[in-house]
Amino acid sequence: MILSALLLSVCLHLTSSRSITSEVDMDNEIDIGVGGAPIFRQEWVKLSQAPRKLVSKNLGQHLELECEAMGSPPPTIQWFKEDKLLTVPVNIDRYENNIVTETISQGLAKVKSRLVLNYLLPVHEGTFRCLAQSGSEKVVGESRVFVINKEGIEMNFTTLVQKNILGAHHKPRVTLWSPTYMDVIGQEVFLPCQGEGNPRPDTRWVGPQGELIGPGSGRISVLSNGELRIRSVSWADMGVYSCIVINSLGQDSAETFLYPMQES
Repeated sequence: MILSALLLSVCLHLTSSRSITSEVDMDNEIDIGVGGAPIFRQEWVKLSQAPRKLVSKNLGQHLELECEAMGSPPPTIQWFKEDKLLTVPVNIDRYENNIVTETISQGLAKVKSRLVLNYLLPVHEGTFRCLAQSGSEKVVGESRVFVINKEGIEMNFTTLVQKNILGAHHKPRVTLWSPTYMDVIGQEVFLPCQGEGNPRPDTRWVGPQGELIGPGSGRISVLSNGELRIRSVSWADMGVYSCIVINSLGQDSAETFLYPMQES
């Protein structure tokens, strides 16, 4: 159990590292818990970074709310405005592509989500919630946003068009990724990456050796929803994978440290 705790602590903080130090046992095994079950099979989730509780911004300013969760199995994160769902779970697209995993992931991951509001409007004032879920376990973080409209400008449809707010072009931002991802060797792994921007950005992945990974039917490929799919993950797959979202105005990137574990 001590070894497992040490591995967990190290891996969850090595989001930008490209190697494991000699202090970590390179056997990369998962400890067996009570009743003989690997500890990663216990469903749990917690917020490692909740969105700011109170935000006050002027009309027209840019706002980003961030929410980070840790859990097993790897958590999903969705955003709500009051009770209205703003985002769609990344795994929905797997079903549209006839990708159905045969087993539930035994892994553990830290996942980060970013809600981007490029131009604050009066309609954005209210309570935003991030919902993180791992299996049947859920946890929620809240942020109350206040939009200051000192001049009392009425932002109707005509104003939005005249000010070129509707359809405005802007640089891309990565909005969902996993800084750290651990799973059992032999499992099928899906590393998330989503982005937003206008024009809509393309998603690209670069492997640990600097190789560009594309779509297709290979063991490692990029899905249409931006996820990196790794079939039968192996020890050789360990390393930092970079997700890049790019459009005509620029690009943004995020990194995932993948650590394959051997089930003992």
